[in-house]
Amino acid sequence: MPTDTPPERRPNHARSFALRGVAWSLGLFGLVRLSWFEALAVLPLTRLQTHVADLTFGPAVRPIDVTLACSGADALALCAGAILAYPAAWRTRVAGATGGVLLILAINTARIGTLGRAAASPGLFDALHVYVWPATLMLAIAGYVFIWMRGVERRAGLAAMRSSSDATPRERPERAATISRRFVAWTTVLLILFAAASPLYLESARVLAVAGFIARVAASMLAFVGVQASASANVLSTTRGQFLVTQECISTPLIPVYLAAIFAYSRTWRWRAVGMLAAPPLFITLGVARLLVVALPPTIVASPLFLVHAFYQLLLAALVVFLAATWRHGAGGLASRRATLGLALGLAVVYVLGPLYTRALSATFAASTSFDDPQGAIALLPTFQVGLYVALSVAAFTALTWRLFATGLSLLVLSHVAVFAGMAFVLRHAGLMPHVRDIRAWALAGPILTLIGMTAYERPHR
Repeated sequence: MPTDTPPERRPNHARSFALRGVAWSLGLFGLVRLSWFEALAVLPLTRLQTHVADLTFGPAVRPIDVTLACSGADALALCAGAILAYPAAWRTRVAGATGGVLLILAINTARIGTLGRAAASPGLFDALHVYVWPATLMLAIAGYVFIWMRGVERRAGLAAMRSSSDATPRERPERAATISRRFVAWTTVLLILFAAASPLYLESARVLAVAGFIARVAASMLAFVGVQASASANVLSTTRGQFLVTQECISTPLIPVYLAAIFAYSRTWRWRAVGMLAAPPLFITLGVARLLVVALPPTIVASPLFLVHAFYQLLLAALVVFLAATWRHGAGGLASRRATLGLALGLAVVYVLGPLYTRALSATFAASTSFDDPQGAIALLPTFQVGLYVALSVAAFTALTWRLFATGLSLLVLSHVAVFAGMAFVLRHAGLMPHVRDIRAWALAGPILTLIGMTAYERPHR
């Protein structure tokens, strides 16, 4: 998490960037939805992408309806808004936005072409349409904007060093930044491959057999501690109900993140091999631990199914808080204390303010739209993000100005309104809902990106 920046930056840069980002994004989102702009720009752009996709991938094997929702205009607006809001020279911003537009158009054209070729197979079509391509677009935008911003900052830093006669190299921070960039690159690549391979492991009999093994081990452990439990095939039965353990239950996105950490931080291939060999027993153990929460009494967990579904999301959030504290304060007691305090305050915020905040958002959108939320991921999203933002703020910084903290929190609240409004719009006009995995991914990414944006231009006071 980048926290330290040149001290000559003025303290209002982070707030200005956040406000400009919101303004640019909302303005571009509104522009692409104007009827005249759709007719003059979005519709011709959609037809052009369809034509190029037909020439590149061949005509669709079955007719598919390529509507304005397939144009990639929203992705273009999001990417261009973030870049145009960045405090850089206008020539640099325009060049960056142009590169982002070309990248997204290329990816979206490939999306249309592959969907046309996969139209004959409903299962493959749905996997590509619902899982693979939305995740690919989201990761491509985040990766491109991050790399572009880092490039701009690097060029600015080199220019500042050349102009300063007493500048001295700082090897350790530079090395840490290099390692962090390597981790981000590996995570992006492996998450894309993980999403692209989802049709393989989500229908794999071997992965289903592993799920059944996890269910049997969990049943044995519960029975050992006196809890009535049994397992048949991949179904765990307890006094609190039956729990179906599928391929999706054990194929957590934590796997590619773990492998990215192995490849980014291991110095030799021997340690990388050890880390990869440790992955199967590690994630089987986590899968068993995830099922053991059904043994918690009703006074602690009213709905074990909700906690089972949110297990990896909560685990990764706690891990991110501890990593942020370690990165900021170094390994030791201070980092552990800051992380523990951050998690405690984050949980307190969720417990005290969560129900009120969730009801306020529900009252705003429930009257016009009813979201399908069987796992409770959408209901958990806003309060979880506020709690994680508080936990990260406390864990990662010894002193964070209230103005900076409030700016980030306001931006996060605005993102909740935008996300819910966007989901309501897409549901009403296209009948689509984001996959629960995408919702949980954004629940983690939103506070992290917000905090990075708040601290990218302001040096925290020690």
